[in-house]
Amino acid sequence: MMKNNLTTLNVSRLHHAEFGQLIVRFFEDFSKAGLNATTDADFKTMFDALQDQIPTFNSAQNQVQASEESKDIAKLDEVRDDALQNLRNALKPYRKTNDTEEAGAYQALSLLISEYKDAEDDSLEAETNKLNTLADRLESADYTGHVTELGIGKFVSRLKNANTEFNELFSQRSYKTSQKDAVNVKLLRKNMAADYDQMINYVAALAAVKSGNYYKDILTVINNGRTYFADTVLARRKPGNPPANPVA
Repeated sequence: MMKNNLTTLNVSRLHHAEFGQLIVRFFEDFSKAGLNATTDADFKTMFDALQDQIPTFNSAQNQVQASEESKDIAKLDEVRDDALQNLRNALKPYRKTNDTEEAGAYQALSLLISEYKDAEDDSLEAETNKLNTLADRLESADYTGHVTELGIGKFVSRLKNANTEFNELFSQRSYKTSQKDAVNVKLLRKNMAADYDQMINYVAALAAVKSGNYYKDILTVINNGRTYFADTVLARRKPGNPPANPVA
């Protein structure tokens, strides 16, 4: 049986604008391929649901990019997101430690940090509050010993400082519209990415087991865009190029 696989792409490494273009390109390429979404009612439902989100996502993205102040806020939000991920990564070397003290510290800190696994996807203010709480708990008597044991204090400090720096700028921001009207781009993207993943995995699964070319042709359309943006992400990782980040 012919193998039909999705092209590997770390979608989370795309800037917001690139992610939006990945979705738009799929619909453009699908139209040019002369395919008919109504051939499969379930696929059509997912197809329409994803397409309907594009205008709202683009509008929200435009709001974020409307001013230099907003860009600065987005950049600092990216910095604190990275600081949180670096803190998580700092625990990884201790996952299989044979040292009893290290193992105990790893387990305690892993359980604590897991409580904040979706913090990056919250609204900006909600994320600020969660990271404040996490930093305070890490610096409390319950956890300072564990932090010291694993030698990750600098990652805790970086997270706290990044969150403080973000909040200082964010709290000074003068809104021309209310925060309620400033749509949460990160949450929109999270929902849109989930719908995109559902659709492409559905297509890939059927392309592998169904006879005929319908799902294989859709998979080819999907992979066209994924290949382009996979190359984009790879190019940013080469020496001399800026590091990849999910905020544009």
